[in-house]
Amino acid sequence: HKIVFHTRTQDTNVLSYTLISPVQDYKAFIHTMASSADIASYVAMAFLFIVGLGIGASTTFEDFRKAFKNPKAVAIGFTSQYLFMPVIAYLLTLIFGIRNEIAVGTVLVGCSPGGTTSNLFTYWSDGNVALSITMSFLSTVAAFGFMPFWIWVLVRKALNSTAEVEWSGLIASLLLLVIPTLLGLTVRKINTERKIGDKFIWRWIEILASVFAIIFLILSLAATFIAYGNILKKSNIKVWVMCIILQPIGCAFGYLVAKLFSMTLKDRRTICLETGIQNFTLTVAVIQLSFGQDEDVLQYALMFPICYGFLYLFWSPLIVLFFKYYLATKDNDVVEEKEKLNEEKPNREKEENEC
Repeated sequence: HKIVFHTRTQDTNVLSYTLISPVQDYKAFIHTMASSADIASYVAMAFLFIVGLGIGASTTFEDFRKAFKNPKAVAIGFTSQYLFMPVIAYLLTLIFGIRNEIAVGTVLVGCSPGGTTSNLFTYWSDGNVALSITMSFLSTVAAFGFMPFWIWVLVRKALNSTAEVEWSGLIASLLLLVIPTLLGLTVRKINTERKIGDKFIWRWIEILASVFAIIFLILSLAATFIAYGNILKKSNIKVWVMCIILQPIGCAFGYLVAKLFSMTLKDRRTICLETGIQNFTLTVAVIQLSFGQDEDVLQYALMFPICYGFLYLFWSPLIVLFFKYYLATKDNDVVEEKEKLNEEKPNREKEENEC
């Protein structure tokens, strides 16, 4: 119901003030404080910072040195990220024949750097965390060159559109990865004696960061749905199907290529997650900067990134659970099998020589 107040001024003119019910005026009230999109951005930034802090606390500088000593793994992940993902995203737009504005958002997701959450999921999957952080760091830095390149090739030339790289978003993404990670690494390095409750401080940071990461992951999902729920509702079946298959295709490709090059199971899981998980929040920033003046185009361009981000929160836990409770249990079996083969090799050679 509407509530109308009338007040009479000195000149007898009547001023009417209409107050809409709280439920009807809810969105207007929220926007007087801060837009829901801003809230979603703040929650996402808090989430990324917490993830970086926890991952840094769980890693040592020696782990990084080991990761850089394994250039093959880094090269496989990098190639999968910046060659396969942009191309497969573009091919999906051709296969499904979606409108040009939606295709732009799809290609931008494909050519975006790896998402920082892949570090968290790698940690939960018992993967190579140092390799994951190294790959995320390199892909984010490389985005300064590769993202403009793919935007020029696929967006401007192939799709005949105009989209500029949102540099502040790239810088923010880089800082949100580097600063908390270095902070966590530093705490891990200097905290060698002081304990709280029989645990080192870095261990508490690692535990609390994992707990709060889950909380902020849920809050980020809720804030995104509030901010962009109308786009989710307007998305057609073609968009949803593309969103459903893009991450699994990317993850499967990364894992199979890593297996083809005889990488360890830990490295396979890491490369799989780094390939399949894209920084869709950066894509959203690029689209908002490029098409913010045209509301209709903006709505369509945001469809794929928002739907992809919504579904990646469904796919990622499933992949992590599969890695954690199935593939990760085979790590020791593989090591023991290799050791057994190495022990049996001299005996076989001796038997062959005797024959």
